[in-house]
Amino acid sequence: MGAVTGPERPRRVLVVADDLTGANATAAGLARAGLRSVTVADAGHPELVAEFAGRFDAVVVSADNRHAEPADAARDVRRALRAGWPAAVVANRIDSTLRGNVGATTEAMLAELVDLTGGPVVALCVPAHPEAQRQTVGGVQLLGGRRLEETELADDPRSPMTRSEVAGLLAEQTDLPVRSVPLETVTGPLEDLTAALAAAAAAGTGIVVADALTLDHVERVAGAAAAVEGVIWLCVDPGPGTVAMARALGMGGGADAAPYLAVSGSATDLTRRQLARLCAARPVRVVRVALDADGHPDADATTAALHDALGSADPGDLVLVASSLEPGDLLGPEARTSVPSVLARATRRVLESERVDGLYLTGGDIAAACLAELAADGLDVADEVVPLAVAGSLVGGPWSGLPVVTKGGLIGDEDTAVACVAFLEQSARARRRHVPPARTRVP
Repeated sequence: MGAVTGPERPRRVLVVADDLTGANATAAGLARAGLRSVTVADAGHPELVAEFAGRFDAVVVSADNRHAEPADAARDVRRALRAGWPAAVVANRIDSTLRGNVGATTEAMLAELVDLTGGPVVALCVPAHPEAQRQTVGGVQLLGGRRLEETELADDPRSPMTRSEVAGLLAEQTDLPVRSVPLETVTGPLEDLTAALAAAAAAGTGIVVADALTLDHVERVAGAAAAVEGVIWLCVDPGPGTVAMARALGMGGGADAAPYLAVSGSATDLTRRQLARLCAARPVRVVRVALDADGHPDADATTAALHDALGSADPGDLVLVASSLEPGDLLGPEARTSVPSVLARATRRVLESERVDGLYLTGGDIAAACLAELAADGLDVADEVVPLAVAGSLVGGPWSGLPVVTKGGLIGDEDTAVACVAFLEQSARARRRHVPPARTRVP
């Protein structure tokens, strides 16, 4: 909802939609953006809305109010908003051809948001849905390049469309002041667009209507709105505008992701080639096992180096700690025997303060040492990435559920490490989408 003052609200999206089809489509868009999304088919169950709000990143409630009486539609959206509050993004999902109670529901949700937050609240109406051939130009809504009243919507039995001017349609249902942002401003310098939105809010505008021909235009409007300080935006759109606002605020798309950690204690030539291929295929932060004055692996120094690497890594980055990367850096026989315990201890220590999305363990003794050090009871095996390279997740212990791939030093070919890390990424995405079990609603 843009930059706002006051207590920070949960990074959650709450949408109240005018029908179930639109609710499902909006939830799908939010899911593609990386948010765990759910639709609630009946707005008459506020307790279900409240429950889902605590379990999902995005809750889209179908109020089924497109053809309801305006007063009833207004009551339903306010109730749904109260049930799902608080949220960082709130949206009134409207029909892409502006049928139904667009003005009445927008006014009601604005009023409810003012009651909940103290304001200031402004509705950001971006009715374009470019991928569905709905565009807004000069404040006029077009369907496939034609005005709404020039299409079959003019003969809609329940909501015949007789005009296409967005501000005019809103004025039929609400007295809220409306200001339009033309396409030349939307496509112009971003600072001018941000200034135009800020000026509209400062002038007491109730609804800002923005032109858009493309998804890029929609995203520009959302990004500019998110940059306006001190304003709470109510998204009013058929879906794309809400998704763009969530993205502009850094929600979804791996926002909750963490780096990956690869631990290699193998000294085989195959492992070194696999790690070289891995480093060539993607950016990798490499940490060498630190040695003490006697040439033995140093757990404290290795842990410190890992802390630095993981602490500065971005979500999705890969940090690799290895005992051998080149043929000439082999440790002596005595030092080599302590590698598994040192690497396992360093791994456990760093995971106590740094979060990772998955572990890739390569080397015959490394997997056993790490599972023991991490106090795991076992491995919930999911699959083989390649024969004898096993993928699963930790069972038991403080890191239960963490995705893991284990592989011996002589397993696979030169591309195996790349495949194992790719499998970890897939597992981590699935884990982030996991939703906690529902509480029963049976009396």
